[in-house]
Amino acid sequence: MNVKELKKYGFRFGLILLIAVPLLYLTQGENAMQVIAYKVIMVSLGLGLAELWWAVAFKPQFGKSEEKNSGELFPIMLFRGLLYAAVVVAFTIGL
Repeated sequence: MNVKELKKYGFRFGLILLIAVPLLYLTQGENAMQVIAYKVIMVSLGLGLAELWWAVAFKPQFGKSEEKNSGELFPIMLFRGLLYAAVVVAFTIGL
């Protein structure tokens, strides 16, 4: 990712946050900010745990994705995406 793309995405998501955070604070109060921060932390922990779980439990079985062709890679990446989604959802709903 080059500097131009970094600036583009930083501006895009920064602008959204610049608008959304004050609106949430004004309409929902400080409690909403705490809940949002908590959920962001849970998503980050979920992604970290899912990546660790993939690297330890599944990567030795499936091998490196760079060595696969697209026909072999699609089911593996689909499984990986479902694994990540399941772990993140489990963290965010408090399981």
